[in-house]
Amino acid sequence: MGRMNREIAGSRHLQRALDAVSAMGVSGVVVVPELPNPCMIDAGARAGDVSKETAARIYRAMIDDDGGADRPA
Repeated sequence: MGRMNREIAGSRHLQRALDAVSAMGVSGVVVVPELPNPCMIDAGARAGDVSKETAARIYRAMIDDDGGADRPA
């Protein structure tokens, strides 16, 4: 292992990143692609009994939504 890799492997920054990724899993957060791939679109269409186009629009709408941050309470 080179010097750079040893520094990274033991760094506080790497540990923080690993802790953050671990916390995501504990809280139920997952990382997903910004755009659905064809298999994801097919699965969504079957699950929702909708067209592939509708499934893709639904996926993008969920990803693009900010959780209501701009909406009044």
